Amino acid sequence: MKLGGPVAAKTVFLVILSLTLGWKAGWALGQEGVSGTPHRTDSGSPDEILQEADDLFREVSRLRGLPILRPVQKKLENRDFFRRYYLRLLQKEYPPQKKQAYEKAFRLFGFLPQGADLIETYLNSFMKVVNGLYDPPTQTLYIADWIGVEDQEKALVHELDHALQDQYFGLKAYLDQGADDTLDEQFARASVMEGEATAIALNDSLEDRGTDFTRLVNIADWVRINNLFQEEGDRAFGKQTALHDVVSFPYVYGAAFLQKYIKVYGWEGMRYLFRHPPTATHQVMHPETFFPRRRNPVGIEISDLSRGPLPGGVRIWDNTLGEYGLFLLLRLYLGAGEARQAVAGWQGDRVQVYESRRGGRPLLAAYVVFQGEEAANDFFSAYRELLDKKYDLDSFRRSDETIDWATVAQSASEVYVERFGRRVVLIEGTTADETANVRSALWDVTTAKGASTGGE
Repeated sequence: MKLGGPVAAKTVFLVILSLTLGWKAGWALGQEGVSGTPHRTDSGSPDEILQEADDLFREVSRLRGLPILRPVQKKLENRDFFRRYYLRLLQKEYPPQKKQAYEKAFRLFGFLPQGADLIETYLNSFMKVVNGLYDPPTQTLYIADWIGVEDQEKALVHELDHALQDQYFGLKAYLDQGADDTLDEQFARASVMEGEATAIALNDSLEDRGTDFTRLVNIADWVRINNLFQEEGDRAFGKQTALHDVVSFPYVYGAAFLQKYIKVYGWEGMRYLFRHPPTATHQVMHPETFFPRRRNPVGIEISDLSRGPLPGGVRIWDNTLGEYGLFLLLRLYLGAGEARQAVAGWQGDRVQVYESRRGGRPLLAAYVVFQGEEAANDFFSAYRELLDKKYDLDSFRRSDETIDWATVAQSASEVYVERFGRRVVLIEGTTADETANVRSALWDVTTAKGASTGGE
């Protein structure tokens, strides 16, 4: 098999998941008394830094057009504080059984290298980028005491906008409402709050130029110029391709979404977004599907296959990757342009991972819906190419314009992808006796057409 190669080792999807996890649940740990010892920094005394934070909060309030309702508590904290904060968060979010299940699923996708630890991967991602964080339960801004003056100011502007959001929209409630969301919904929800904070940070840097973020030609380039994501050095996530397409979704795609949204509805329109956020990365990537009329994705439900075609199996993962997640999956094995084209017509998906009770390699079952047959065929063609790159395929039971069904060399497992109209089913890791039965079950899934609603 061709798993665990250099592309898979990048674990790019895990970076995004770790950041999203922080938005979804990280704030709750602020109430648990995690503490560190503030240290002086090379950029000034603690008093000077905290005073700068007060000045910047007033600046953020002016840029955003929202009066400050109450002061924000501020603390300088060291690396040990942030590391322990995130570690406790991750251990709470991923108890041993759940952690093991996610590791198996992500290794099957190719998001996590064989042998890599999920929590350590997340933790390293957090510690690579953290400049500070705002904690809604305690209404406290924690500032990293090791960063330089320029980075400190940018981190403060971004996090202080979260403090202002909290005062007006209640971030804890906003995040709690998405606690049970799919990964796709979490990405979309995070894009509202992070897109706004990125936009305000950009406006702070652009004001002297007599412009603002709504007039930028390329949001991603300006995020890079302002060092919100470094391309080189110890804190780098990669070159510009990674910046555009992997790391920066809630920041860059969120700000790009708001660029169009704010032009139409102004900053007052944020009230609607915090009450009714996008529910899919597809809506963030394609704002015309969200306003002026919202087109929701197709809801898909796959029953537990262990009760039918996979007796003796255990379902360990069941989620929606969305257009962006599927793009990242394809991008691990194909070029970014091909991956983006293959998912452009996404309308809905459901992905499940199963494991035999006797152990052994997990298997994947997925159902994806597209806008039309042409879009479905683009994805079908791309995914059959993915399978060829991901596995050492031995022989084909059937390969034509609608079905690609092959055995994996030196293995008892098979892979299968089929297109029917605008739908595509994916199967990986089944035995010869299981594949046809799983395929039949997948064509019997329940779908619910997404409702269209008027936007503000």
